[in-house]
Amino acid sequence: MTRRRLLIAGAAAVLVLAAVPLTAYVVVPQFVRSTVVEKAPVAAASPGPTIAAGSGPPAEATAPAVTADAVTVSSGDLRQINAVDFGRGRVLLLKVGEKHFLRFENVEIAAAPAQHVYLSDRTDGKPGNFTDLGSLKATSGSFNYEVPATVDVDSIGSVVSWCKQFNSTVTYAVMQHE
Repeated sequence: MTRRRLLIAGAAAVLVLAAVPLTAYVVVPQFVRSTVVEKAPVAAASPGPTIAAGSGPPAEATAPAVTADAVTVSSGDLRQINAVDFGRGRVLLLKVGEKHFLRFENVEIAAAPAQHVYLSDRTDGKPGNFTDLGSLKATSGSFNYEVPATVDVDSIGSVVSWCKQFNSTVTYAVMQHE
């Protein structure tokens, strides 16, 4: 009878140990959702005319933002990998002035711990040679990342949402150059 109890206790321990990562990856993230809505990036305001002291009316304290048309360099749609790992919405690589921005537009992304946004040279959803833009800002909405000037935007094959904790792709978008 003691041996049987030991086997049952061992099996129960294995089930508990298997349930911890499953719960952390599948169940908990379903309750940890967030939304961020940012405006599309615009060019910086140009400085207004300088007025010498006493030579006219005072200059406005803040110049209105000058909006420039953003040029879409490439774009792609987020993909569903399986029932747990998915994304919906569009990803755009924009050029605004001399800078590049990655924009997630009206997206919904599966929640997972420690998600990061990678610019990858591959098109199969794997990181490959990548640039880490930082933590995913939200699981839904529209938001931007500034792309470092050192990145060769012509070499970007995909945008990957990567779960660092489980070393897995949550979703990705293959980028098509415009």
